[in-house]
Amino acid sequence: MTTSSLPLPCILAVDDSRVMRLVLEQYLGSRFRLLHAVDGEEAWSLLESHPEIELVVTDIQMPRLNGIELLQRVRQCPHDRVRSLPVIVATTGSDVEERHLAFRSGASDFLTKPLDEVELRARVEVHYRLARTIRELEESRQQLAEQATTDSLTGLKNRRALIDHGERFVALAKRQGNELALLLLDLDRFKEVNDTYGHAVGDQVLVEMSKALTRLTRDADLVGRIGGEEFAVFLPGTDPAGAAHLAERIRAVVRSSTWVTDQSGLQTSVSIGVSSFAGDGCRDLASLLEVADRRLYRAKELGRDRVCARDSDPAA
Repeated sequence: MTTSSLPLPCILAVDDSRVMRLVLEQYLGSRFRLLHAVDGEEAWSLLESHPEIELVVTDIQMPRLNGIELLQRVRQCPHDRVRSLPVIVATTGSDVEERHLAFRSGASDFLTKPLDEVELRARVEVHYRLARTIRELEESRQQLAEQATTDSLTGLKNRRALIDHGERFVALAKRQGNELALLLLDLDRFKEVNDTYGHAVGDQVLVEMSKALTRLTRDADLVGRIGGEEFAVFLPGTDPAGAAHLAERIRAVVRSSTWVTDQSGLQTSVSIGVSSFAGDGCRDLASLLEVADRRLYRAKELGRDRVCARDSDPAA
């Protein structure tokens, strides 16, 4: 897409004077697409229904909802998109108090009527570019933060994010006395899968495993990949019996699944260790992880393809 074919950035112009709306259209229409409102109430409706609006130019003296009241509503809006919009207020040159009130209410800038075309274009362009730069920087920051906490292969939370969220889950369980369970899962004999079918197939199995875990858990649960073929699932509000039931369901689904490769159908299994914060008398996240890891190791010792939810679980 060429620059000339990109849609024009959108500005909301708010003024009850038809003449002023025409002036704004004449001065800014070649660079921006303008939406017009005759008062603050209409402007607010447009702000709610048009997320593409990137800047507001508003008069102060208007019926129903005046410019100051509109500005205050914008700055108090719970949605970042609206709250952070640049708002340029048009004032009369003699009303200093009106100008001060506009700034106290959060105005980004002000213009004096009658509007000067060069000044209007310059101020609008500066605030538009500044707002866009700030937004792009924030989007980049969020993307980097997401990348830092996401496993690149499966899209699940990575080890760092699991630890961070786990600490919060534990703190909440302590404070509110809620249940909290943890599953540690390890695909059995996964090295043989890589050695026999290649790492591309191994990666495919890991991706399909992550999809199965996401499908079988609730939105409130947290699924992540610790590393290699090992996964973790935090289960807030889940008691030991519920956690063991889910673990067995996951084990059965994995065991009955066929992972399709270019050569043949591949089946694998999973071993799962289960721990419970209150049920196992854990003191912190480290002890919750230690209990689950110990039971995962026991499930491996007992022959793999099984769930170990208690230290006393016997061999099948």
